[in-house]
Amino acid sequence: MSHSVVISWPGGEHRFALPLGRLRALQGTTNAGPEEIFNRFRTGTWRADDVLETLRHGLIGGGMEQEEAGPLIARIGEQHGLIDLKLAAYKVIGAALFNPDDDRVGKDEGAGTAPPENGGSAGSTDTGP
Repeated sequence: MSHSVVISWPGGEHRFALPLGRLRALQGTTNAGPEEIFNRFRTGTWRADDVLETLRHGLIGGGMEQEEAGPLIARIGEQHGLIDLKLAAYKVIGAALFNPDDDRVGKDEGAGTAPPENGGSAGSTDTGP
């Protein structure tokens, strides 16, 4: 499943995903686009439904039945402070926005591509003429 992420959060360990249909549903329930929600998490201007609806739609997109996801989010939302859930929601929306294949960490791109020195300039330890 593309753009999915498995997260351990106060509700347990679950797979979350926000494919296009779920992103559109999230937009409808929060009246905000995915990057707007992502930035609200980042800047601390998020709303309760940004957190809860991102997680609910992410669970559904990750394969959980709607009838199970809604009550789980309602229960966890009541049992835990929203700040405890914010990081998980941030990870879910981030996984939807950023393709994991774009992560080039560990790749040796650019290594060895610089031309070898040709010795045309004086060395830095030379004292001059």
